[in-house]
Amino acid sequence: MRLNKLIFELCLSDVCKLFGAVVIPERVPEELFSFRHYAVHDPDGWGLAWYEGGRLKVVKSRESALKNHKFVATAERMNSRIILAHLRRMTRGNVREVNTHPFRFGKYVFAHNGTVDISELADYLKGSYRKIRGDTDSELLFHFLVQNMERWGNFMGLRKAVKEISEQARRRHVTSLNFIMADGRYLYVFKRVYRGTNNLYYYQRGGFYKCFIVSSKPLGESWVEMENGEFLAVDSHDLSVIRTMVL
Repeated sequence: MRLNKLIFELCLSDVCKLFGAVVIPERVPEELFSFRHYAVHDPDGWGLAWYEGGRLKVVKSRESALKNHKFVATAERMNSRIILAHLRRMTRGNVREVNTHPFRFGKYVFAHNGTVDISELADYLKGSYRKIRGDTDSELLFHFLVQNMERWGNFMGLRKAVKEISEQARRRHVTSLNFIMADGRYLYVFKRVYRGTNNLYYYQRGGFYKCFIVSSKPLGESWVEMENGEFLAVDSHDLSVIRTMVL
C-alpha cells in the first residue's frame, strides 16, 4: 500500500530529489530503497555518499537508479552514520557523471535541488575553490558554500553564504536553494524556495536504531515539512539537532 501511494505521487514530483540520513548505530535505513523509486520521474543520474572509517566515499552514475543495479548493490554495503543520496532530473549541465550529485570537495559532500542563476558567485571564488569540474550551477554553489565555511566556520559561513545568495536571488532567476551537505560529523539541511513548490521533509526516530532522515518527499507517516528558510544541523555523534531560520 505504501509503495502504491509512493508511485501514485510521482506525477506530482518536483525537479530532482534529495535524501539525507544520520543513523545510530551505523546502518542503511529502509527509506533509502523507497526513495530510489522516484527515479521514475528523475532518470538523469544518481549518487550516493557516505563516510567509511572517517573517509568520504561517493559513487555516482548518469543512468537511472531504477535501471542501474549498482544503486542497490552500493546501498546494501554502506556502513556509515551519515548517508546522502540524490536523483537527478537535468536542468543545467549535460547528463554526465561529472554533473551528477552529490559533489565532493575534501571532506565535504553536497547535493542540491533547484535552478540557481548565480554566475556572480564565480567572481567570489579564490584559489582551489575555483576548480569546477562540471558545468552545473549546483557545483559552483557548493564551492561558494565551502569557501565561506572554511573562512568563517561551518555555521557562520553557511549563514553568510545563504544570505549573499538570497540577495542575488532578488535580481536573478533562482527557483530554490534546497540542499543537503555533510562534513563527516554534521549533516546540514537547508530549505529556501523562491519560486515553485520544492519541499523538504524530515523524520526522527528513537529506540535502539535511532535516525534523522530528510527527503524531498515524505517516505511514510509522521514526516514534518520544513519551513521556508529553515536550517538544520544534525550531529552524527548523538543525533542532536540545531535549528535556526536564515531569511
